[in-house]
Amino acid sequence: MAIITISEKLDGFGYEIARKTSQRLGFALVDSALILNNLKGPTAIDSKGYFEYVLKRKIPPDLVKKLIIEKTLKNNVVVLNLGGELLFRKLPGTLHIKVHVVNAYEESNESMRKRRKIYIRYLKKLYGRERLRSDYYDLQIKVERMDSDYAVDLIQRAVEINGITMKAGVTWKALQKLKSTLNERDKPPVVGRTIKKFDMPLFAHPSEKEFTSVLDFYRIKWEYEPRSFLLKADEEGNVKEEFTPDFYLPELDLYIELTTLKQKFVTSKNRKVKRLKKLYPDVNIKLFYGRDYNKLLQRFGIK
Repeated sequence: MAIITISEKLDGFGYEIARKTSQRLGFALVDSALILNNLKGPTAIDSKGYFEYVLKRKIPPDLVKKLIIEKTLKNNVVVLNLGGELLFRKLPGTLHIKVHVVNAYEESNESMRKRRKIYIRYLKKLYGRERLRSDYYDLQIKVERMDSDYAVDLIQRAVEINGITMKAGVTWKALQKLKSTLNERDKPPVVGRTIKKFDMPLFAHPSEKEFTSVLDFYRIKWEYEPRSFLLKADEEGNVKEEFTPDFYLPELDLYIELTTLKQKFVTSKNRKVKRLKKLYPDVNIKLFYGRDYNKLLQRFGIK
């Protein structure tokens, strides 16, 4: 999934930029109103009161983060003022943006400063941070109030340059890993737990890594070698032969096995796939032969 996070001074202008960005790119907007709705909070409260509501109600930080992640697992998203730059920091397929609105009077506005303090408390509760450093952002935009379209143009261009929509499979896998950290019951809760770095799988063959580039281009979610199938066991139940397909595509409920190696290995894989289909008739699996694989890579300029 592609993730754009937008942070601003809570004056409402950032919402206009986030809304226009989500509409232009066809992304879902994830903001405080959406989270309040999922928390079954009061519908009358405005987005600026959301942070105080979360703090006063002592809502568990992991619950809020889980709601954000679950929405992101289903859509490309624009996340506004929820600490997304902290939650999704260093994940692939993300773009973090800071918006600075040129309006000097707001700096002296007492209610604005109060809201800002509450927001900092919110960030500390959820992510263990008291300040947002400039290096958290990939792009910082300084705009006048009438320049929302200009800001959206810059964001769209940054999305194109960074190619974040082409990293869907990797991002989805990283999000699943991030979500799993919120469900660990055997460890004490850690405020601000995030993935510092997401590593690509250690592929058994370079062709497998190349294949993920095609899957990511089409935004197809993938898992690498997630399951091994028992093909033969001895009388005591010990494994004598098993088969681990290269990829699983959860949205298609389909396993993919690449057969780009020598013919003797292709023959062996064919035999295993036939055995798998006989023992597990409900499992969908497709062999991807070398000639078809090479044509696909050439089409994308990979070979």
